[in-house]
Amino acid sequence: MSSVAPPAPIADALSPFETGPETPAGKYLRSYWQPVRLSRDLEAGKPMPIKVMGEGFVLYRGTSGKPVITQAGCPHRQTMLSLGNVEGDSLRCMFHGWKFSADGRCEDAPGQGPRLAERMRIKTYPTHEQYGVIFGYFGEGEPPKFHDIEGFSKKHGQDMMSALVLDCGTYRRNCNYYINVENALDLAHVAYTHKLSSDPSITEVGFDPAVIRIRDVTVERMDVGIRAIEVELDTEPVISTVMLPNAMHLLVPQRDGWMEQVAWRVPIDDESHLSFQITAMHTDEEGKKRYDAYKARKAELIAKYPSTELCAEQILRGEKTLIDFADHPDLVNIEDHVAQMGMQFINDPGKENLAQSDKAVLQLRRMFMSRLSDFMSGTPTLASGW
Repeated sequence: MSSVAPPAPIADALSPFETGPETPAGKYLRSYWQPVRLSRDLEAGKPMPIKVMGEGFVLYRGTSGKPVITQAGCPHRQTMLSLGNVEGDSLRCMFHGWKFSADGRCEDAPGQGPRLAERMRIKTYPTHEQYGVIFGYFGEGEPPKFHDIEGFSKKHGQDMMSALVLDCGTYRRNCNYYINVENALDLAHVAYTHKLSSDPSITEVGFDPAVIRIRDVTVERMDVGIRAIEVELDTEPVISTVMLPNAMHLLVPQRDGWMEQVAWRVPIDDESHLSFQITAMHTDEEGKKRYDAYKARKAELIAKYPSTELCAEQILRGEKTLIDFADHPDLVNIEDHVAQMGMQFINDPGKENLAQSDKAVLQLRRMFMSRLSDFMSGTPTLASGW
């Protein structure tokens, strides 16, 4: 099944969709830390190829334990360095044995003169590992200070680092990353997109059934981005914040307490993206026991099915329906996969009919484009508190 790709941009126009190396949005996203892999997925001594915003890189972990990101190809003959061997904290190309240190210096070039090794380097990129996630910085100059996730949570959430359950995860979605960025503020979709996963008579885990109703939202413009808060008297509201350019913070009731999540939508290319999320469950001891018990069975349940994006493609082709995946541990994601992968990119305002419930999405679009314009003009707006 073909993936959802944005249309070609209007000449000389700024666009949030295209994130290749020389695109405005690509340069903008590269000026922030971006997650690239979960820590548990990077085994020491085994380099792996990764693709971020249309560019190939190599990710590996040496004996020191620190993750290293390098350019994709060996400067000798452009063989993929991900095929090489990790030696200590260095990487040796499998083609002719040229060896490069974690800071990019050529330490050995068998059969070559010493002067070649002295002048030969590969490009490496800053990394940061925390909360079970590996981040890379792909922009120019020194990287910015790493996100104050704990401070943001204490100020705008529920102190997620003190939660009884703290976990991290990732998924792939075959559509442009920006669709998923906007979706974080589209609270009106929950009542319909997640109707099945929120029904405790059908599913074991999911949203609290109380979220399955349409409520008005208030929209707050913050230094870091846009926040949508459901308006409801005498109840705790669902709160979702997009921190520009592509991160989010979510507070939503669950059946065993509250879920708090910080996530990033990171382009693989313009037709697909990865999401990385750090998730806290604010629950009691009994809720934690139920969470742990379900997690222990999760791998067995997932093994019954293909990947979530393939499940969604089966539904989009009409071969399956959502009810066929009612016991899938990632049903919530499958529901979002179906909605977002089934969208068509709308570049013609006459085809898209935004309404009252889209006011947070509209505010985000305006703020994203304003910040992108400032960034490209060399006068970026500094974000605080994140």
